[in-house]
Amino acid sequence: MTFRLLPRLAAPLLLVPASLGSAHAAQAADAPAYLALGDSLAFGVGAQNPAAEGYVPLTHEALLLNDRFADSGLDLINISEPGATSGDLLEEEGQLEQALAEIETRRESPEDDSIEIISIDIGGNDLLSLAEPDSPCFEDPGGAICRTTINGVLGDMQSNLTTVLTSLREAAPRAEVYVLDVYNPYAGTGESLEVVAGIGVQLVNGVITAVASQDELETRLVGIHDLFEGRGQFWVAGDGIHPNNDGHRVLAEALTAHIEGRPIVLPADIATPPPATPIPVENSGDDGLGMTAVMLIAVGAFLAGGFVSASYFVVRGRS
Repeated sequence: MTFRLLPRLAAPLLLVPASLGSAHAAQAADAPAYLALGDSLAFGVGAQNPAAEGYVPLTHEALLLNDRFADSGLDLINISEPGATSGDLLEEEGQLEQALAEIETRRESPEDDSIEIISIDIGGNDLLSLAEPDSPCFEDPGGAICRTTINGVLGDMQSNLTTVLTSLREAAPRAEVYVLDVYNPYAGTGESLEVVAGIGVQLVNGVITAVASQDELETRLVGIHDLFEGRGQFWVAGDGIHPNNDGHRVLAEALTAHIEGRPIVLPADIATPPPATPIPVENSGDDGLGMTAVMLIAVGAFLAGGFVSASYFVVRGRS
């Protein structure tokens, strides 16, 4: 069984044990593989030991106990990067290029190995990128330029994610592809930004759902958002953004349940208060993304209002 953690960008706050180091990309494995793409969540940020307690390695560990992989085993190839946006996936030597190369390499191996499972979480950083100091949403959250910028970010995200999933489907037509939606880290905290942050998150999730629902992509959506509603104070790490150990366990259980085709069963030792009622978001019917002027103004307000903590800029490599 091979376990590779191949982030293209180093994250100084994360220490990966040498025993979990990377094998050469061209080395043929003797088992099918689980390929993970994504941002800091897939990388394991927020967990005490990201390489073992992030949701990706936890999912891999759970799948190894499944009868499906009892004889063959299952390799893990995690190429996620902290701070990644949907656009970053398409960069030269980015995650999509790495994923396609890995798929091609395994297809040509003598053992005829294949990528059987692919998961991807992306999108949270697309909207958060608007919190850069030069963002027009800082100066005028309700202004036309801010609204146009947010529309553009969401439109680009839809195009980027569609390109990524289309390319993966073409390269690995038999693989099971799972896309996770985004949760509101403020959910259940009672803080003033809970509502507007929730609106921003649901805008992103509207894009994720629209793309993942395209029949030709044969992609399965893993709903994380509703699980976290009302529970953010229990499952989010001290940085206020990433999942803590329990949060990663919830993500892993949700993904594993979808892969195994069973209901989600949260671990009994995790604090699980009743979830709050999700924030309703009405579809304006005018642009296919469910965006109204009120939502855009609210998103601009939460971006300018300090939703992003300093830890975000550390992960993005900008502090």
